[in-house]
Amino acid sequence: MPVKAVLQTGGTPAWARDLGFETWALAPVAGRPALEYWLELCDLLHIAEVRLVLSDGAQAVEAFAQDGARWGLKITYSFLGPDEDPDLFLQRSPELWTEGLFYLRAPLFPRRLGEQPLEKLNLAGTHLHREGGRTACLASSDPAFLASFIAGGELALGAQDFNELGFLPEPVSSLQEYFELNLRMVRGECARYVSPGYTYKDGAGIGFNVIIPPAARLQPPLVIGNDTRLGAMTNIGPDVIIGHHCIVDRQSELARCVILDGTYIGRNLEIRDKIVAGRRLIDPADGTVADIEDPWLLATVPGTLRPADVLRAALGWPLALLLALLQCLPFLLLGSLLKITGAGRFASGTFHATRRRRTTLLTCPCPGAGPLPLLARLFRAASLDLFPALLCVLAGRLWLCGQEPLRVEAEDALHREFKEYFPAALTYATPRAEASDTLIKRVDALYYAHHRSLGEDARILLRALCGRFAGLFRGAPGEPTS
Repeated sequence: MPVKAVLQTGGTPAWARDLGFETWALAPVAGRPALEYWLELCDLLHIAEVRLVLSDGAQAVEAFAQDGARWGLKITYSFLGPDEDPDLFLQRSPELWTEGLFYLRAPLFPRRLGEQPLEKLNLAGTHLHREGGRTACLASSDPAFLASFIAGGELALGAQDFNELGFLPEPVSSLQEYFELNLRMVRGECARYVSPGYTYKDGAGIGFNVIIPPAARLQPPLVIGNDTRLGAMTNIGPDVIIGHHCIVDRQSELARCVILDGTYIGRNLEIRDKIVAGRRLIDPADGTVADIEDPWLLATVPGTLRPADVLRAALGWPLALLLALLQCLPFLLLGSLLKITGAGRFASGTFHATRRRRTTLLTCPCPGAGPLPLLARLFRAASLDLFPALLCVLAGRLWLCGQEPLRVEAEDALHREFKEYFPAALTYATPRAEASDTLIKRVDALYYAHHRSLGEDARILLRALCGRFAGLFRGAPGEPTS
């Protein structure tokens, strides 16, 4: 009988939030997302069809798993609200699962019990794992049991534990348990999960494009992810996991610690028995979380640009230059008239820019109470108020099209939420008739990060410029109509 898998990826327990993840499924274990271990297990169980039920962190999960081809799986997606009972999903279409089901309901890790990697498994009978009085994981090929379970009936007698299959769903309910799981993995359990493309030999697993200078000292066991750079005279190990795209600067010492993806470790630091996630330092023993403000100590490494992003930048810069040249003289003339007549006033503010820099941006004209005068409306309809932002594009501090720039201090918390930040001169908010609130800025930023492309940039550009001109007749953008 064809067995199908349903994996619930939603839910953000406290320990996952402290690590900076929207969902537990993407929290790395020995440098690989927890979800990847479950997907590999599905392949071992001869399961080809996997349904990932999304909730918190849906966009990131879908971007990671995609169609499942890399694991030899066919992955489809459904969505369940954060407040909905996960078991209700099975009840929507009970006939789909009664031939055979592998069901993950709660945040668990499939810890393998043998010393060697698992071979292909034949799923027979019923296997259950319960947490907090409810079924957290089950695998069954018994149609009668599955029909009863999906309908909310009693559990079948004689169900077996998962250790009969060679693995055990292990709960991760705290930072300490997450930390200990990673230490067990680096101390040897990594070898049980090795699949094609991964190696773990002599107590060390080292990824691709890792720069290790001759003066660096490595003491296994340790795991180092892809695109990571170690500085001279660093001392790494034992019991260290370093994620992907990390930098450990010179003369720093790491032992018994977990460094998550995209983290910069400054010079001359000694880190032991800690978890580090970007600029966040975590003591798993007592759950203490400290955000380090000094970027010379701990920081987040900016993400690498995709080829499409490089093309967007290459095309955006000359287009910004053309727009700036066209606007230069009208901006000087109308801007001077605005200031002389008092029809509008200019103000400057500090905003978060590209590559974690800051930039000063002139906003003009700043509306007061009531509708803008006709001269100010003409100024905005011609998009001349965007001229200072176009200069920032030419200076490499803003993109031409992207997300709405966030103010320093006032919107620092929102800025820290975004793993991908593309502040731009032209945004979804440019043609709107009212200023964006925090919720709208968050939605716009997440949408753009997921859909950004040359086509999306062209759409933003056309809507921004045409919407500004239309604003001349309906009330200026940034000012509600009277």
